[in-house]
Amino acid sequence: MEFIINRNSFFEELSKATKIIDYKTINPILTGVLIELTENKLVLISTNGILSLKTILNNENADLEVKQTGRILIKAKHILEILKRLDDDLITISVVENNEIKIKTTKTEFNLGILDADDYPLIGFREKGIELDLDSKEIKKAISQTIISINEWNKKITLTGMNFKTKDNHLLISTTDMFRISQKKIPLETNRIENINLTIPHVSIVDLSKIIEHTKKFKILINEAQVTFILDNTIFQSNLIDGQFPNVEGVFPQEFTTTITVNSKTILKTLNRADIPTDDNLSPVINMQIQQNKILFKSLITEVGTFEEEFNNFTCEKFEELNINFNTKFLIEAIRSFDDEMIELNFINNVKPVVINKKGSEELKQVVLPTYITN
Repeated sequence: MEFIINRNSFFEELSKATKIIDYKTINPILTGVLIELTENKLVLISTNGILSLKTILNNENADLEVKQTGRILIKAKHILEILKRLDDDLITISVVENNEIKIKTTKTEFNLGILDADDYPLIGFREKGIELDLDSKEIKKAISQTIISINEWNKKITLTGMNFKTKDNHLLISTTDMFRISQKKIPLETNRIENINLTIPHVSIVDLSKIIEHTKKFKILINEAQVTFILDNTIFQSNLIDGQFPNVEGVFPQEFTTTITVNSKTILKTLNRADIPTDDNLSPVINMQIQQNKILFKSLITEVGTFEEEFNNFTCEKFEELNINFNTKFLIEAIRSFDDEMIELNFINNVKPVVINKKGSEELKQVVLPTYITN
C-alpha cells in the first residue's frame, strides 16, 4: 500500500478517529485505526465497542494520490505525534513489508510498526433509516445545555443517556438523574410521520460533541438498535440504550406561585461565591429566602465556614415568600446553560422543583429539585 496525502487533512481526520478510542481496553487491536485504501478514496475506521467512526478522504478534500491500494491497522497515537512535527504539506505513506509503514517527506523519513488488520472487527455502518436533518451548531449547543443532568453511573440504565424524541413537529432532547431534568426543544422543518424515541449512551454523546465542531452538514439516521450521525465526510455510529426513558414532560409544573426574572450571569456571580466545596469536595447546599424585594442566600460549608449575601437584582411577577434549599452545583449548572440573558425562576413552594427558562421562551427548560435538610 502506498499513497500521498495532504498532511493537515490527514492529521485532522486521524485526530477525529482517535477521539473515540478507549486506550484502557484490554484488546490492543481496538486502540488502532483501520485504513482501507481503494483506487479513489481512503477510509479511516475506529471503534471502542459501543460506538464506531468512519471518515472518507479523497482527492477533493485531502489531495489524495493513490499509488497502491491496501488495508492496514495503524497505531494512530504515534503517527499523530509525528505529523505534528513535520513541515511539508504533502506526505507519502507506504507499507514496508507487512509489519511497518514508512512516513516520508522531502527531507524526513519515519518507520513505524503496525498492527494486524486481519484481527480488526468487521463493522457494518448503516446509512439508511429514519432521517433527521439538523443544524450542527444547534445540536452541539443542545448537547452542552442538557448533558449536565446525566449521571452516567446511575443504577437505572435508561437514565445514563440522552433521550431524543419527536413530538408535535419538534425534537425534544432530554436528560435526567431524578434530581434534575434538562430539556431542549428544537423545531423541525418538515412534518414527520414517524415517531422517534431513543436514548443514546453518555459516552457516545460526549464523543459526538468532540467531533461535531465545524461540521456543516449534520444528519441523524435511526435504525432499530443503532443511531448513525452523518457529519460531512464522517459517519459516527452508536448503539442505543434499551428500555423506556421516563416521560419527563409530565413532571414540568404548569402553575407557579412565585416567578423571579433575573439576568443569568448576575445571579451566577452570587451562587459561585457560595459554591465553596467541602473538605470532601462536595458542593454545599444553598438556602434561598425569597422576600418581596430581596433574596437572602445562605450556605453552611462543613468544616469551612458560612456564606450569606443579600441579592436585589431581580424582579418579581408573582410572589409568595419562600424558604427553599438547593444543591448549589445543580443550581449553578442549570443557570449556566443559559447565555447572558434574562431568565425566569419559577417556584411553587419549598418542596416542589424550580423550573428555569429563558424569559418568554420554553425552548430550554431546566428543573432542579430542592434539597431537604434534616436537623
